[in-house]
Amino acid sequence: MKRFVYRLVLFCVLPMVALIPLAYMVDAGLQRSRSFLYAEWNDLFAGRIQADMLFMGSSRSWVHFSPQIMDSALGVNTYNLGLDGTPLDLQFERLKIYLRYNKMPKYIVQEVGLNTAMSRSKELPHYEQFLPYLADTAMWRIYSSMYPGVSVADRFFPLYKYNNQLPLIKEGIMSYLGRGVKAVKYKGYEGRLLTWDNAFDEMVRQNPNGMSLAIEPEAIALLNEYVQFCKDNGVRLILVYSPCYYEATAFIKNMDQVMGVLRDMSVKYEVPLLDHTHTYIDSNKAYFYNSQHLNKQGSELFSRMLAQQIAPYIKDTAAHPAGMRQ
Repeated sequence: MKRFVYRLVLFCVLPMVALIPLAYMVDAGLQRSRSFLYAEWNDLFAGRIQADMLFMGSSRSWVHFSPQIMDSALGVNTYNLGLDGTPLDLQFERLKIYLRYNKMPKYIVQEVGLNTAMSRSKELPHYEQFLPYLADTAMWRIYSSMYPGVSVADRFFPLYKYNNQLPLIKEGIMSYLGRGVKAVKYKGYEGRLLTWDNAFDEMVRQNPNGMSLAIEPEAIALLNEYVQFCKDNGVRLILVYSPCYYEATAFIKNMDQVMGVLRDMSVKYEVPLLDHTHTYIDSNKAYFYNSQHLNKQGSELFSRMLAQQIAPYIKDTAAHPAGMRQ
């Protein structure tokens, strides 16, 4: 019996001993990776961003706001923290984590869109992006509360969280050895070399009378909280509704109500709202790869336009430092 117990212990312990250094290598490697999922998180946790101006939002931030153009035009250090597939709640969580390792920005340009006042996160998009950081309390709280089937083993058992994720394991090992994939984004932004994909045309075919969006009180309350957080911390917040293809804007039957929520917020908190629901960019499919997202050509054109609009607010802040202007 003792021999059986001894062998059983060896059977359980020896693989664990082998897995621990491998798990460390994968986590550490992904925390150095410049891949699509991890580059911005790694800059954030390493305290390498330290931006004067942050671009926050969903995928429409990630592919619409070019820091390279903004840095040059505005003379400030910018960074794009757009988080693909997320409503405001997860964007807000990312900002709070950012502030643990980086200075408070002077400005936040917040992309607002159809999901800003209409929803809170009901699932965790790209859950893999959280895996190398589950030792962090905030990351674990987000992951464990929103990812179905989560287990404590994800956090404490070596490599368990990477089950069936061989490409991530490979990227972790390769990045640990200094041979990971090359970056596809610049300071969080990716200009996408894509053309119109016709997905919107299919949506219209299925919904010929258009669609109405439900506005959720919880989401509006969160937007109030977010705007107040920026004001309390002396951050100049600028709300931007970046271009959608014009037929997609008309497709939303209660678009006036949606924009009314954002306009009311702008007036209530004296926060600028730069509304691009009707601009010459939005009528040309050559600037879009789908109804909600500009391609590289469109986003760079828009970024130059937006920089001109933002510039007066930066000058105004310089003339009236935080705490001296209501």
